[in-house]
Amino acid sequence: MVDTDEIIKKESKYMVPAYARKPIVIYEGKDTLVRDLDGTEYIDCISGISVVNAGHCPERLVKAGVEQLSKLIHCSGLYHNVPQTLLAEKIANLTPSNITKSFFCNSGAEAVEGAIKISKKYSVTRGRTGASVIALEGSFHGRLGLSLSLTGQSKYKNGFGTFANFPGVVHAPMPYCFRCPLVYPECGIECARRVEDIVKYHTSGDVASMIVEPVLGEGGIVVPPKEYHELVPKICKDNDIVYIADEVQTGFGRTGKMFAIEHWDIKPDIITMAKGLGAGMPIGGYVTTDEIAASLESGDHFSTFGGNPVSCAVASENIDYLQEEGLIANAGTIGKNMRDRFSELADKFSLIGEVRGKGLMIGVELVKDEKTKTAAKDEVTEIAKHMMKKGILVGTGGVLGNVFRIQPPLCITSEQAEKVLDEFEKEVKKY
Repeated sequence: MVDTDEIIKKESKYMVPAYARKPIVIYEGKDTLVRDLDGTEYIDCISGISVVNAGHCPERLVKAGVEQLSKLIHCSGLYHNVPQTLLAEKIANLTPSNITKSFFCNSGAEAVEGAIKISKKYSVTRGRTGASVIALEGSFHGRLGLSLSLTGQSKYKNGFGTFANFPGVVHAPMPYCFRCPLVYPECGIECARRVEDIVKYHTSGDVASMIVEPVLGEGGIVVPPKEYHELVPKICKDNDIVYIADEVQTGFGRTGKMFAIEHWDIKPDIITMAKGLGAGMPIGGYVTTDEIAASLESGDHFSTFGGNPVSCAVASENIDYLQEEGLIANAGTIGKNMRDRFSELADKFSLIGEVRGKGLMIGVELVKDEKTKTAAKDEVTEIAKHMMKKGILVGTGGVLGNVFRIQPPLCITSEQAEKVLDEFEKEVKKY
């Protein structure tokens, strides 16, 4: 059996250093818990970055994967396959009634790039150029070429030059009330109204699409005010702009709804998905309307591994499991309880600037000073380290690096949630 030091040394020798990993080697997991090679057990409060919504290795999902592995592992997009088609049908029954056509790929970044690509082709088929795409400051849509350009945070782009700045991509203000110089609701949702100005003054007027995360994940679990999600889709509709809801991180029960758009009754033209769809299996995709789907011709787009039978079989079972086991409802209940307790701690400790989120997608922003809201990035880093030593894995992030991201599997119990909160309170008390 290999040990922790051996694996870490071999990784340093043989792998590209693209990841800033914690000094543990995760070896196995079950439900909300994971264990490292040394046998230490942790409550996983990041879910592989909001991926294992159903928990680690549920027996139903493992069985579905094994059964499909024994039948057919791969057949490529050259042929029909049963799991892919049945998954597409299942997704069509979950999304708004006019959004029924799916395309499957391997990741969230691919899903985003595919969605933008089809929005541009759709624009061209209507006699336009679709020269521009609007994204948000503070957003995250991936680390490939176009998806990286859409991402509205420079820390992901540094050193990549024009690869990270594709022409035609423009960014609208982030709906981040906690750090906005204006005051909600007296502001009149200026961040949303600015979208119309951006169309007029920062593009050629020929905008193919706008992509928005219903809740901004990497940006710090930022929940826009409800009026934002009413006004921006309307602006897009009025300007004939395809509205893309990026549900890569928010989808499949994470926010206490199957999709986060359900909280605001948003009716997008395209929904992107990945992460929680496959419960750990590599799969992404987008779903759109018949009209937009018809703009693609055979050969316009392709994915060798897209719609992989094993990934699709697990994803399909995953959707049933989330619904039948009550995990989406559990996310709503436990998530609210955790946010309430975090808010109580915010009243006691000035280090906590704001608590926000939906379901089990929770952001806790730390600040050095209540008035200046100076980001407490170092404190976040240190508290996360100490919590890991106590057997709790949490995420960190935000545009300023000062936000705790609490995104456990949706099967987390009340007792486990209380332990996380108790340990967090002990750490915050130190400051």
